[in-house]
Amino acid sequence: MSEKSSQNHAEEEDKIWPEDAAPPSYDSLFGQIKEAKETSDGSFDFCKRVVQLFAGTIGCTIALSLLMALPIAMIIMGAKYKDDCPVEPFIPIYLIVGGSFGMLKTIIVLCQRARTHEDDLDMDEDQSMSTKFIDGVLNLFLFTWFIAGNIWVYSKYRPNPTPPPGDPLNYCNPTLYLFAFWVITASYILMGSICFCICCLGVCASCTAFFVTAKE
Repeated sequence: MSEKSSQNHAEEEDKIWPEDAAPPSYDSLFGQIKEAKETSDGSFDFCKRVVQLFAGTIGCTIALSLLMALPIAMIIMGAKYKDDCPVEPFIPIYLIVGGSFGMLKTIIVLCQRARTHEDDLDMDEDQSMSTKFIDGVLNLFLFTWFIAGNIWVYSKYRPNPTPPPGDPLNYCNPTLYLFAFWVITASYILMGSICFCICCLGVCASCTAFFVTAKE
């Protein structure tokens, strides 16, 4: 009797959900992943929907709020050392402009999330086209400005920290330059990490959706 009870208990542990448990609702995370799998057109579309699902979580919103510190720091550093990099005067300008528009982008994203949680569908329909246009123009500008920053910063790798004799304009403040250098370099590291996480997330979401569907 004891052996049979232990066997039944082991079988219950092997199950993802008990037999009498209701399937996850579409309001739950697993339910939304299942819905995304059922309505997606393919693997790429499914991964895209899952990324959007996780991007809409509260944790992602908090992370976006914390990222506001970076554009603020860019503006401060660029303004403080605006005249301390004559070898490439566009480096502090890059930080000021990039920080300003980066902060604007973050604010817009946070406002969009707040408006989405309000479920104001009429407002979304009326402003969807204008919002997408503004967002597209802003993204294009930020991408172009980022490429320009790569050219300005990496082309002056390891500039003189102080003015050399006979060439007073051939230097750049080391604090300013290193900050700009690592802002750009960290962006590449972050993009690589995001791509890796998206791949892992897609695999996990596919496995989760498979188990949910198989259970039903």
